This record gives sequence, structure tokens and C-alpha cells, in this order.
Amino acid sequence: MKKTTLRLVLIICASLVFLANCEDISDENIVSPEDSAAAVLLTSEANTALLLQIQELLVADPDTAQIILNSLDLSETNDLYAQAHALDYRNQDARFGLGFTSILMLSQNFGVDKFYGAGVSISPSETIRSNGQSSHAVGYGFGLPLSTNRVAGMVASFIEFPLASFRLKFEDLDSFNGLQPNIIENVIPMIETGLAALDSLDDDPAFSYSLGTVIQFDIIDITAMESSLFALQAVYKGLAAYNYELNTQDAAEMIAGLSLGSDYGTLRENGATLLSEAHAASLLSVEKVGEVLTLMESETPRRNHFSAQFDLNQSAQIRTGLEAHVSALSAANRFDFDCVDERGDIVASFENINLDISQHYLNPVLDLKLLLPPYAVTTRTAYVYNEVSVDETVNIEESEVMVQGLNNSQIIVNIEYSESTGDTSATVSIPSLFLSYNLLRADPSNIPVAIWDVWNEFLATIGTYSNELYRFPEISFYWSGFVTTGSSLTIDGNISIDYLERTSSYAAPEMIWTADTYEHWLAGWSYPTAQGLFPDFTAADLADFLGMDWE
Repeated sequence: MKKTTLRLVLIICASLVFLANCEDISDENIVSPEDSAAAVLLTSEANTALLLQIQELLVADPDTAQIILNSLDLSETNDLYAQAHALDYRNQDARFGLGFTSILMLSQNFGVDKFYGAGVSISPSETIRSNGQSSHAVGYGFGLPLSTNRVAGMVASFIEFPLASFRLKFEDLDSFNGLQPNIIENVIPMIETGLAALDSLDDDPAFSYSLGTVIQFDIIDITAMESSLFALQAVYKGLAAYNYELNTQDAAEMIAGLSLGSDYGTLRENGATLLSEAHAASLLSVEKVGEVLTLMESETPRRNHFSAQFDLNQSAQIRTGLEAHVSALSAANRFDFDCVDERGDIVASFENINLDISQHYLNPVLDLKLLLPPYAVTTRTAYVYNEVSVDETVNIEESEVMVQGLNNSQIIVNIEYSESTGDTSATVSIPSLFLSYNLLRADPSNIPVAIWDVWNEFLATIGTYSNELYRFPEISFYWSGFVTTGSSLTIDGNISIDYLERTSSYAAPEMIWTADTYEHWLAGWSYPTAQGLFPDFTAADLADFLGMDWE
């Protein structure tokens, strides 16, 4: 998206919101024939440009359309529609184009979760899933085309993003702080402009918009797009509510920012309003889905829609699902969810948790730091790691080693070390002889000399890539091949090595609990339910969810 163009679009969009709200009292004569004609020409130009840009998108499978969508630069087309609307606010094609391109632009690279590092994923459940299928709020735009699974995906995002914010990683703060100003200054205004443009069309049941000869949009598509924009509004207003500004480069400012009494982790001045509006938008997004369903049921003859794909034979089940979605957003419900790290590995899992997400939106925590027990802040040295994977063929011949019973026998060597867990294993196995040795614990006298020779050869191989095994925080080494003995010991096979290599270091904050016992520490968690977000949580539960422990 071109920055200069986006600024122009937002300046125009700000005026459009006023114009749309004042439409009923405006004198149509204020639009000159010349301006009206110019708006028609601009809209026609925008339509042609839009069709050329998204013609592949129109025929793509919704599940793969995101890749195509991310490659498009729609800012100039959006600008043409905005200029046409500014000239003649009555031009319905300009209104539609402004709303539609806004959705597509706002849906590009929708990956806000990457800034969270350790995220939260709602597991399949009766409350927000259907038929145990995965739900993804991607496609032509966020939540579009509307379907049972995509609606579930939208609702899941209203729950997952707030929970993930509780586990925002220090390493992701710089990126997130770069995102928040753009959300506040650009994204939210664009969403509201798109909604204003589409709102001026949804009271015209006869409206239709043709994009070439490929597809036609009508009131059903308009309503579906409004649902998508309300969903985006709910997500982004929620992301803008808390202050996460922190100087991560200066140790003294870092300590001051994370200490009790600072602004970090506090609700912004308008944060409560943003969260309340986000909650209302989440419910409106579901309400609009119900309106789409009603419109589709009454349509004669029925036809396919670009923005909505529901099986009307399952209308009753869909409506039941929508009621469950509203319940999930409005009151306490039981959920299963997992906290996952940046690799997608589950770091914490919670089953059948009583969660009332409405409390986050309507009764928010004023200062997230106060959820924790009393603490002090210091800094420690942390490291940046590079993931390395190596595959190599190994051929070893040891002429001085003679072992009986290993003629063309399979041998497996597996070495794993984790600094974080302090767990190390080094295992050599010979399945044909039912032998398996943990070389770090076994009595050397009980292990054949040939095994030690194999071990030493592999340590030398690892050393080629990692110098010293224990210099690395994690290493996984696996080899499987064959050993043949006779006049010499011969080893042939393929080796796979995966390890993390330290590439740089930085100062990171570290919390020091002021409690002197575990019981004292637990007693210091003053708000274990987080203002009713987790109605049944104890201090230990909240600590587990936040990924913190007494040690």
C-alpha cells in the first residue's frame, strides 16, 4: 500500500463520513452536473482497474485466495472510488467500490497474531465450531465469503486476540508498537469509512453492482461485507485499547516502564470506549450474518453469491450456531484452548475453562501489571538464535575395532539436549540385538567398545557444525544406518542434525518476585479472575495461563 496514497484516501474518507451522515438533509442540487459526470468517469475507470486486478481472485478457491489478495496494490483503485464519492456522494457504484476495496485492503496480510509470538488458539468445541472443522477467517477478505466456518473463525478471533494479548512477548513489542499507531491513525478510520459507504446502500434492496460480466453484487453481498467490516472493527479497536509503548533499547527506561505505576500495560484514555465499541461491533458482525441468511432464504430465484456461501438446507443449524456465537461473546461459556509458541508448539493447554470474554470488553482490567503479585524488575542477557538443519551422509571405517554379531546390523544414534529443560539424552540402539544404551547414564564397562567408537565419531561430526555440543540451547541429532564387522568396523548412513545457534545478545527484562515463599507468592495474585474474564480461576490457574511460575 503506497503511504502517500493512503494519506490522501484517509483525508477524503474523513469527509465522506460526514457526508454520509448528513445525506438525508443535503440538497442534491449542491452536486453540479459537471461533478456528477466526473464522478461517473472516475467510477468507470476504477471499475475497469478493479476488474483487471481481481479477476484471478474472482475465480480462485476462497481458501487459497488470500495469497492472490496479498499480492494486490489496491490503494490507487480505492483512491479513484474515494475521489468519485467526494464529487458525488449519491453515486452508488462509488460507495460500493469504496467499501469493497476497503475490505480487500484491510484484509491483506492479516497476520496480527505474528506480533504476539506465543498466541492462543481456541480448540474445536461446540460453542464456536461446526462439525469439528477448522475455521479460518480468510478468503476474499476477512470472513468473506461468509460461510459457517468463516463466521466461526471471526468469532474465534474476538476471543483469541484478547487472550493472546495477555501473553505478549517482550521480543515482539517493537513490532507491535510499530503496528498500533497505524491501527489508530489509518486502519480504524478506513474501516469506519467503508462502513459508512456500505451503510448508505443497505437500505436499497434493488441495488446491484456488476463487475464486468463475471459477477454481480447485490444487497446480500453488501450485508455480508458489512459483517466483515464490523468483524475487522472489533479486532482492531480491541488491539488499540491498551498502551504497550516501551523503550526496549535502554535498560533503565525498560525497568521504569515495566515497574508498577508506569503507563505500560494500562488502558488508554479512550481504551474503555474502544473495547465497548469493539464488543458491539463483534455482535453486529454476527447479527449481519443472520440478516444475510434471511435475505438468502427469501430470494427467488436463488442464486450464487460472491460474498456468502451457506447451505440453506441447514438454515436451522446455522441459526443455532449464530445463537451460540452470541452467547460466546455475551456470557460465560466453557472453552478448550491452547497457548502456542512461535513454532506452533503447545506451551500450555486448558480444557473446559469457564471464560467470559464480555468482561474483557465491558469490564476491562485497568492495569495489566496489577494482575501479577508484587515484583521488581531487573534485566538479564538474552540471545537471538538461528535455527540450523544439516543432512549428511556418514561413512566411517575403524580398522582397529572388532565386534562379533554386528554383521550388517541396523544401528540408531539419537542425541537430544535442551538448555531450557536441562534434559539431555544420548542413546545408541541396536534393534537386532535388543540393545539400547543411554551413554550419559550407563556404566561404560557394560557397553561394547564399538559403541563408544561410534559415539566418538558422531561427536566429531557434530563438532564440525556446532563446535561444542553444550554451547547450544537445543540440539537434536539422529542417525540411522548399518554396521558391518569383520576385519574392521564400518558405518554407513545418513545423519540429520537440528540445532539452535546463538547469533547475538540483548538486554531483556526479568521479574523478581518479592514473595519469600510459594504460598506468599500465590497470595499476592490479587485479581486471579482478571475482572471476571476467568470466573473460576485461582491464582495458580492465572499464573499458568500467563506462563509464569514461582521459580
